[in-house]
Parts: sequence; C-alpha cells; structure tokens
Amino acid sequence: MTAKARSVRALGSLRLSVLAAALALAWPASAQQDMQRIAAVVNDDIISFFDLNARIHFTIASTNTRDTPENRKRLQQQVLRGLIDEKLQKQEAAKNSIKITEQDINRAMADLEKQNNMPVGGLDSYMQSNDVPKSTLTAQVEAGLAWQKLVQRKVRSRVDIGDDEVDEMLKRIEANRGQPELHVAEIFLTVDSPDQEDEVMRNVERIIDQLQSGARFGALARQFSQSASAAGGGDLGWLQQGQLDEQIDEVLKQMPPGTISKPIRTIGGFHLMALIERRRADGAAPRIDLHQGMLPLPQRAPPAEIEDVKARLSAAARGAKNCDAFDAAIKELPRGRSVNLGKLALNELPGPLQAIIDPMKPGQVTQPLQADAATVMVLMVCARDDGEPAPLPSRDDIRERLSAQRVDLMARRYLRDLRRAAFIDPRI
Repeated sequence: MTAKARSVRALGSLRLSVLAAALALAWPASAQQDMQRIAAVVNDDIISFFDLNARIHFTIASTNTRDTPENRKRLQQQVLRGLIDEKLQKQEAAKNSIKITEQDINRAMADLEKQNNMPVGGLDSYMQSNDVPKSTLTAQVEAGLAWQKLVQRKVRSRVDIGDDEVDEMLKRIEANRGQPELHVAEIFLTVDSPDQEDEVMRNVERIIDQLQSGARFGALARQFSQSASAAGGGDLGWLQQGQLDEQIDEVLKQMPPGTISKPIRTIGGFHLMALIERRRADGAAPRIDLHQGMLPLPQRAPPAEIEDVKARLSAAARGAKNCDAFDAAIKELPRGRSVNLGKLALNELPGPLQAIIDPMKPGQVTQPLQADAATVMVLMVCARDDGEPAPLPSRDDIRERLSAQRVDLMARRYLRDLRRAAFIDPRI
C-alpha cells in the first residue's frame, strides 16, 4: 500500500472516529463508553467494543463456555478476527453488488433452528433468554450469506475438476475399500503466512481449552472454523477412508469414536477433527463375537505384582488358537474366569475399547487391560461381521466433493488477499 493510500485510510479512520464520538453524544451516558471505544478499524468501517462484547457474549452462550473474565479475555482476539473477516466479506460483497434480503436472512435463521432442533421462533427466545441482541446473530448470518453468494459468483465458475483428479481419488478410495465409514466433523484455522504460525496455534490451543471446559464442538466450529463446513457446525457427514487428506485419514484411523484429535497441520493450516461415529461399510457397525478372560488382583497390589498377573494372563491367552482353547487356558489359571460376551456391535463398546478392537481379526487377543482396581482382563475376537463393502462413490459425487474442496481453498485465498490489501487497525 502506498504512502498516499495509507494517508487516505488514516484520514478515513479519523473521520469515522469523529463520527462515532458524535453519535455517542446522542446515546445515554451508560452506553457512551462502549460507543466511544473502537475495537478495530477495517478500511472505512469500525468495529465497536459494543459489537465485540456482544459477539463474545453470544459465543460464550452458544458454545456452553463458562462466563468468566478470563474466558472473555481469552476469546477477545479470536472473536475480533472473525468480526474483521466479516467486515471484509461484506465490503467485498457490496463492491460486487451482492444483495442479501430479509427473506434470505429469515430462511437462514429457520435452517439454524432446524439444525439445533428448535421450534419456529426458538432462536428469538434463545437470544432473549441469554441477553444477546438479535442484531448480533443477524450480522453474522448476513455476512455468511453475502460471502457465500460472492464465492459462488466469482470462484465456483473458475473451478474445473479434471478426469485425472477423479481417477486419483477413486484409486485412493478403492485402496481403502472395506474399511469402516467415519462420521466426522472439523474445525479448521488457516495459516496465511509463516509468520502467523504461532498466533494461529495459540488460537487452536484456546479452542482446545474451551472444548476441555465443556464447550460444544459444533458451536465452536460455527464461530471460529474457517472452512465451508463451519455453517453446518463443521459436520462433514459420512466419509470413506481416502476422501480426506492422507494425514487426516491416518489420524482418524487411530481415534475412538467420541474423541477429538490433536491439532493436525496440513498445507493450509490446522485441523481439529471430531470422530462422531464409526460404522460398517454397509451402514451398520461391525459385529464382533468376543470372549473375555479375567484374573483378580490382590488388594493394594504393588505395580510389580500387577505386572506379574498381567504377564500370566497374557501368556495363557496368547497360546490359544481359538475361543474354545482361550476359555480352557484361562480356566486353568488359579482363579481364572472366562466369559462369552456374545456378538456385540462395535459401537456398543466403550470408546477406548472400540479403538483397540476395531482393527483386530478373529483369533487375535488384546494386551492385558486393567478393568478396575481388582481385575485384569484380556479379550479375544472369536468372529466378526463387517458386512459388504460399500459401493464406490460415483464419478459425479467425487467430482462434486473435489469441486467443493477446491472452492473452499480458493475462497480462503480470496479472503487472505482481502486481508493483505486492507487497512486493518486493531485497537486491542
């Protein structure tokens, strides 16, 4: 940006500051403090502390985050960045004559109510009960709709997925055929340049802190994720192995359902992945026939004695070739017990056990596990039914998913370029 352009921007900022101060004189004294303070200037627009605090309040309410001074302070930078991006998106949409009608906003609000299982008018009640101005949500929805329309107009038409790209994706999916399908969601934060790496990682860590404090993944995705999936709470639906980035695929393979990954660094930025559910390729969870062998532990057994019990149980179990031999070997141990757990759907098992059992084949035995303070156990897979492999997606389905991914990537670059060209003056 030239010195002359900076001077013009600065002059615009000064005029806006004077205007804000003049408007504040017309407000009651209790509101003047927020009106007079500017949280950021974005080109020719301002973000007031009133706007910032209202969005923080809404974020805390919608994500189930504890409302404490520490959490409010921690959210400031994340929320302000989102508000700055929204200003840039609305400004660019206005330059391109994108119009969002009240009808568009009402439809989007109705969709939000359906996604959150709310009755008609439920959002209004929710905002009122949490003392959040409706304009806070309306502004966010309007910015999202304007950006979506702009991206469809200017980006989508430039995306062309070649047959070779479809072939490559089909090859990856074919290589993973027969693997379970995964229902996953994501939170994605972009890294536009190397000097942003530490700042973005700090934002990821703040999101992890909020998740560990009980915040809802989907609500955090709506507020902070910079992927197109954010509008749906980050939900990517059911996917087969091979349909996501290979680094993400590898992490998801090791995750139990109901867990969230550590940050995954890809070319574009950082991903947090939630594995919601895993199911058999035909749409059901794999069914596993399990037998359990157990040995009791002495009261207050020292670590060395616990390891000895584990070693004896493991040696007996691993010598067995099938479940009948497994049962007999366990019962030969002093105080050994064996139980036929029957056929269970994989998703009926506790999350940590699902991750252990899922890759196992008939005849394989787990490592000894300490069930509680009084028992050590091992499990043998006697049989499993994974169902028929799901049919491969059609070429049109693959082309559509690849197009959506390409559009999402180009839209993030578009916004990055807007940030770089803009006059942005944060005041906090």
